[in-house]
Amino acid sequence: MIFFYTRYDYTLGQKRITGVLKNKELPEQLDLYMVTPGIKYFGLPVGGGFVKMSRLYNANGDLIPVTDYSPEIKETVKAFKSSVSIPYFQLWKGYLSLLVIALVGAVIYAIKTGQDGKQYKNDIQNMTTALQQIHAGQLYGVTFFTDAEGNSIEGLPAGWIRVNKVDADTLFIQRSVATARSKVIFKMDDIASIKPETDSDWNPKIEKINYSSLKKSLQEEGKKRFDLLYIGSDYENYRGVIMSINAAE
Repeated sequence: MIFFYTRYDYTLGQKRITGVLKNKELPEQLDLYMVTPGIKYFGLPVGGGFVKMSRLYNANGDLIPVTDYSPEIKETVKAFKSSVSIPYFQLWKGYLSLLVIALVGAVIYAIKTGQDGKQYKNDIQNMTTALQQIHAGQLYGVTFFTDAEGNSIEGLPAGWIRVNKVDADTLFIQRSVATARSKVIFKMDDIASIKPETDSDWNPKIEKINYSSLKKSLQEEGKKRFDLLYIGSDYENYRGVIMSINAAE
């Protein structure tokens, strides 16, 4: 497990004193520090100040155990402890920084989500408009449920289709050879890199789509995608929806 916090001693005050340690006869100069334990998270102070503790060092910088404090030194430590206060804001101000970071992140996310939502609505409107006037040569971004032979596809990949011909009740289309992994929200940018540029990039099989069913779907309000039904007689492995149109070129 990885921890991103560290514990440290926050110095509340320090002073040099002269005193005699337990079991010693001669006085010596000692450095007395009063500290409180603190916590930092990614370098930001986010806690501490629950207790005051003394740190006593001799002239060589060695930490003196509390058990070596003489009664006189204990009284000095007690008085010094009472004279210093714990700056709780300094110890906990990291939460303010984290709050600011969270608020900035929330604002950026809201703006980005709003922009994506607006673009998504525009894409839906453009798709609906294009489907109301289908003609040969149009390209659409789709999610595939089967391959070109009618077999089910694992993962429901995304790709392109091209309208080759429009008949009274039938659309004749081709699908792109290359596909991309589908995402929760369909975006044309995600399949831009696999957009067919030559005839060899299109599957040679011409698939027949139920145009009447698509027209009926276009009359429904709030549709965000349109399912396409295959009406050819050569599909033996799969019948029903073979792809869904999600956006128009």
